[in-house]
Amino acid sequence: MAKIMNIRIHLLKLLVGMTVLAAAISGYSLTIVPTFDSSITGDPNAAAMEAAINAAIQVFQSTYTDNVTVRILFVSDPDTDLGENNTFYVTIPYSTFHTALKSKAADANDTNALSKLPSGSHDPVINDNQVSITTALYQCLGLGNLIATNQTDSTISVNTTIVNFTRPGANPDNYDMEAVLEHEIDEVLGTSSALPDTAGPINAMDLFRYDTNLNRTFITSGDNAYFSVDGTNLWARYNMDSDGDYGDFWSLTGYWAPPGQTPHQQVQDAFAGPGAYEDIGVKEKAMLDVVGWTLAVPVVPTNPVITIAHSGTSHIKLSWSTNLTQFSLQESTNLNSPVSWVASPSGSTNPAVILSSSTKKFYRLFYQPPLGSVVLEQSVAAEPATNMTLQLQTHVYHPYKY
Repeated sequence: MAKIMNIRIHLLKLLVGMTVLAAAISGYSLTIVPTFDSSITGDPNAAAMEAAINAAIQVFQSTYTDNVTVRILFVSDPDTDLGENNTFYVTIPYSTFHTALKSKAADANDTNALSKLPSGSHDPVINDNQVSITTALYQCLGLGNLIATNQTDSTISVNTTIVNFTRPGANPDNYDMEAVLEHEIDEVLGTSSALPDTAGPINAMDLFRYDTNLNRTFITSGDNAYFSVDGTNLWARYNMDSDGDYGDFWSLTGYWAPPGQTPHQQVQDAFAGPGAYEDIGVKEKAMLDVVGWTLAVPVVPTNPVITIAHSGTSHIKLSWSTNLTQFSLQESTNLNSPVSWVASPSGSTNPAVILSSSTKKFYRLFYQPPLGSVVLEQSVAAEPATNMTLQLQTHVYHPYKY
């Protein structure tokens, strides 16, 4: 998926007539449609609750580009521990999932993940021929839409008596509502484990559980389970406390991070910390990336910096960091919607020497990351919804325990 780096350049007076784009460009397609239960709409804090819900939704809609519509019912429930989702899942053949996943490959995470996922009819975790995925992920993989427009993929409940509705929170002993919501939406889209049910089928995310010996693990005993994209680098430690979800991150006596990184609170922790607030980070984004979702913004080594200079009679020179690759210069004569971008005559040449003129132009750097060596396959045809059996899985988010 392409990333657009939009950079404003303040031009010298001698370069009148040339401008560089500053406005953001959105190509995102994920749509999350919220329904607010009467427990929210009838609450005196309804406006603040709905604003927090919409803010959490926006995080995901600006992170993933898949043309998918997910419908979620949001409920205020003081009997909920902190947050909870009741989400519809469907069981499909592992071979169907693997083929669909290959058709969605778009970045290095996907390439690395698929290199550890064998083709064939059985999963590499418990050798089962089935895998469970959420209805949202089923749709994301191009397999069809199992949820009618008057139904929902999930119900998310939040204990609104112990959360702050705004950031920063007014009560340091309360939890951040938006982070709770992001935790639950993560799972609606597909980050949960099938554990503690070890009989199978596994959930899609269980394909990426490894121990420190870099062997796949699918057990509820011990305390040695990690999320890994490639089966080599351990990105996050999984919770193994039976009081919390096995698909959440370890947060028993603090927080864990790979060597060289500072441990910190994360959205997907099993036990939330009060007072602080955070949004989904690189680990949560990677989790959804490897099971089929497409990141809107691939990782770029560093933000490019453009410089502009006079370059002889009637010419200007645009240049950017020489250690950056896969960038090319594009131009447009106006920003009226829809904007028409074309390759600048200099293309990807760095520096780009351009003939100045009286015509105003806008410029942007266009980043297209390499797709790697994954062989793309056609999407699998969707099975009729009448043949699919939906099952509900419940996952609970807990307040800080220790």
